[in-house]
Order: sequence, then C-alpha cells, then structure tokens
Amino acid sequence: MRVTKDPQIRKQEILETAMTLFEQNGIGKTSMSDIAKEANVTKGLVYYYFSSKDELVEAVVALFVRDTNQRLQQIVEGSSLTFYEKLLQIMTLYFVTIQEHLKFVEASPANAGIYELIKNSLSESALVQTKDFIKQATEEGILTIDYPEYTLKILINGIADLYLEGVHNPKIFATLIEQTLALPKGSLQLK
Repeated sequence: MRVTKDPQIRKQEILETAMTLFEQNGIGKTSMSDIAKEANVTKGLVYYYFSSKDELVEAVVALFVRDTNQRLQQIVEGSSLTFYEKLLQIMTLYFVTIQEHLKFVEASPANAGIYELIKNSLSESALVQTKDFIKQATEEGILTIDYPEYTLKILINGIADLYLEGVHNPKIFATLIEQTLALPKGSLQLK
C-alpha cells in the first residue's frame, strides 16, 4: 500500500535525508538517486520538489544555516550570560557545527561554490545576529573599538577564510578575536 504524506512533510524528509547523505558522503558523491533511495521515494518525487541537485543543495544549505542561526539566536538572547560567555559560546557553536558537518562544509574544487554559499550564508547570519550584541557591548564599554560592525564583518569573514586555508585551532581564533576586538589577553579561554 502506498503511503501518502503531507507535501511539506515529505519535502522536509527529503531535505533531511539529503543533508544526512551529504554529511556522510560529501555532496559530490551523493546522487539524487541515492537521496531518493534513502528517503524511500521515487527519484521523480525528489525532482518534483527540487528541479536540480543544485536547487536541493541550496535548500539544504538554507536548512543548515537556519538551524545554526536558531542556536546562535538563543546564545545572543541568553540574558544570564556575560559578554565573554556569549562570545565563547558563539565560537564553540561555529567550531562544533563545522566539525559535526565537516563533509558537508568542506571546500573542494567540486564544492567551491557550495563552500562559498555556506560561508557567506553563515557569515551574514552571524553579522545579523551579533550586531545588537556587539552594539550593546560597545555601549557598556566592554568593547572600545571604532566601527565595531565593520570590524566584526572583517573578523567573521577572515576566520572563515583562515579555516579554508587549513587553520583549525580554536585557540588561534580566540587570540585573533581578543586582539581584533581589543579584549584583555586570555579573556576567551576555551575549555
């Protein structure tokens, strides 16, 4: 007997299956047929919801960014956390997210555009979510830098570029963040 599901539920299942397979095998090694088989649907149904693999990848990236963005928002809005605790949790969120989804976010010649899409989407999300957080820290005198929004943009994009170049040590990034934001040395101690 054929199982009929709500179209939005079915589309979400295909998205989640695609993300799982992209994380396990990488985007380049995952076909639309693989996704259909794993989701227990026909390949035609996958193409019904997503006209191409590129469209499906973009939808998975949007899902990935949305989930990361929700977790970032919870940190930024956490009223019981100090500025430094929030900053450490934000750093940890991004490092853990990248490690958990390594095959999905990895840059390779085949994935160059995908990596840029993920990097730009996560960077834009981080800028939007942390803008008020940085503004408040400036107003409270925690941050004493000029042009904090521009500095934040350079910092976020610079960290992403360094990561792409192979710098993966969170302690290096903590030091760079301290120096760029003119924070006391050692104020961002990663556990």
